[in-house]
Amino acid sequence: MTQRVVFADHAAGSPLKPAVAEAMMAALTGLPPNPSGAHRMARATANVLDGAREEVASLLGVSPREIVFVGGGTEACNLALRAGGSISGMVVSPIEHSAISMAAQREAQRRGVGLGSMNVGTEGVVDVDATAARIPDGALVALMAANNETGAIQPVAQLRAKLIELGHTVTLISDAIGAAAVMDLTEVISVADIVTIAGHKLGGPPGVAVMVVKEGTPLDPLVIGGGQELSRRGGTQDVAGIVGFATALRLSHEDLTSGRVAHLGQQRDALQAAIVGELGDGVVVSATHVPRLASHLHLRFPGVRSDELLMLLDQHGLCASAGSACSSGASTISHVLEAMEVSMAEAKGALRLSLSTSTVDDDVEWMANTVIEAVRQLRNA
Repeated sequence: MTQRVVFADHAAGSPLKPAVAEAMMAALTGLPPNPSGAHRMARATANVLDGAREEVASLLGVSPREIVFVGGGTEACNLALRAGGSISGMVVSPIEHSAISMAAQREAQRRGVGLGSMNVGTEGVVDVDATAARIPDGALVALMAANNETGAIQPVAQLRAKLIELGHTVTLISDAIGAAAVMDLTEVISVADIVTIAGHKLGGPPGVAVMVVKEGTPLDPLVIGGGQELSRRGGTQDVAGIVGFATALRLSHEDLTSGRVAHLGQQRDALQAAIVGELGDGVVVSATHVPRLASHLHLRFPGVRSDELLMLLDQHGLCASAGSACSSGASTISHVLEAMEVSMAEAKGALRLSLSTSTVDDDVEWMANTVIEAVRQLRNA
């Protein structure tokens, strides 16, 4: 009998959707990959690129000139931190993905400015009032749309409003890579100067990402040569990948408007209720009292080690993670849980179950039972 396998690590990257693969296959059939030539076939490829750019811009509610295609989410975040021109300092939340937090250290040193942090509460949400008072006028500020580990939605719009109230003009960037598949980004895009989104989180191709760069926002390019993307990112664009990104973004938008994301939240709540109902005080749910992404369920099991739990779950056919896939091999506890002041005993037993609109109802009960059985097995070992 074939073993049942359930994928619950969509936050690390969702499998390529069939419609995306079909769109990518059709995009350049009979056409050259480079859209920059002067001849008719290159112009045809450029038309495909322009169509995808216009679709992405329309879905995000911005001008096509504000769309910058780059080679993946990490590059997008790295490049975003080079925005703002002359800045007075940098302030970054302590719960950012390493693509922001590590790059911010380098950028602050390169630009010769100080690097400050933000206040985060025990539910994993930035404290706007405490944080805004510490942000200097003219700073570059980075606050993600929602945390990629806990799913806690961050107060990006509230922070911008508070800074305006204080009379501070800043360049605000928001990493929406972990949120875009299941969150309406309209408000975040309206208040941020730069927003980043990556294809592989949407069921699109890896290695393709979009930056929404508001008109008038200075951006010092990382990659130069060729003048592509209005000289904000040099290099031949991955046209087929960009078409795949546009298709995946459209499908995610349809998930939001059709109610499929709302149903996903119900599935997540049912999964949480089943695990908590059996394990009671033996499990702690992260960010349970604040708005969360519908896809995320982050749990902590005191006395259980994440690596052992993940290995046992994998043996049973449940694919999950402890947190960010980029730091899955790290021996230290998550920087997100550390910022939330979670105890070492709890932090070492973290488990992130991330679902998608492709998750079927029949899998929810099975996932709950599999987690419960594995935790009990480890505690009784």
